[in-house]
Amino acid sequence: MKEKKKGILISVLNNKGGVGKTCVSCNLGHALTRQKKNVLVIDMDSQCNATSLLLPPKTSINFSLYELLDPSSENLNIEKYIYQTQYENFDCIPNICETAGIEPDIIRTAPESFFCLKKKVRDYAIENYDFTIIDNPPNMGTFVITSLYSSDFVIVPNEIDSAFSLEGLLKAIQLIKDIQQNGNKDLRFLRLLINKVDLRTSISRVAIQNIKRNFKPDQYFNTTIPINTAFKQAEQFKQTIFRYKSSAPGTKAYRKLATELIEILSHEE
Repeated sequence: MKEKKKGILISVLNNKGGVGKTCVSCNLGHALTRQKKNVLVIDMDSQCNATSLLLPPKTSINFSLYELLDPSSENLNIEKYIYQTQYENFDCIPNICETAGIEPDIIRTAPESFFCLKKKVRDYAIENYDFTIIDNPPNMGTFVITSLYSSDFVIVPNEIDSAFSLEGLLKAIQLIKDIQQNGNKDLRFLRLLINKVDLRTSISRVAIQNIKRNFKPDQYFNTTIPINTAFKQAEQFKQTIFRYKSSAPGTKAYRKLATELIEILSHEE
């Protein structure tokens, strides 16, 4: 009998802020649910933007990532930390701003503490969700390292008009190599996601050409995400692009991205 395929954990990261990590995590997650996938988003950023975007308004957060990352906490019931979002088949482990304060404890007890997310969440996630997407803070610090210790793949969003965003990609690839050697040999860089594209401008067209010239076809998604005011508007209303405006160009792009992601992973061992 063929073994049931288990879920996949994907970290979304870039060293640079403002490249759209939370937008990617939440909208790609919602796109995957619309293809009959069960999805969990883990909000690793203590700015809590994914938490704010996904959970119903005025949700009382009694259990959060804080306890899951606390090196002193043990024998937790993971189900208490998983909240249903506003969307079907879409759950979230929320974060709170106080989580930033436990970073010294994680550093002090490293490297054992880097495995806490893997030990407390990974097994449950792979058994209960087709995809778990981890939205990371804009750095390469301890929270990102903890995410990578528990992940299978990494997606790096790249703001097409920013050279600093591309530098973040190169730093992410180097960090992935370090993690492969020191804590998670199965971690893999999946793809670069070209984000905030405006094909009306020459700078976007040239930047895409440069990426395709300098990276192999299996290092970037064919789907690109357009610059679209509907994304900002959706964030103001605390909604994904699918809920806010199903006909927006950005919505169509995320549908294509979800389809491409599923196709890519269907060929992975």
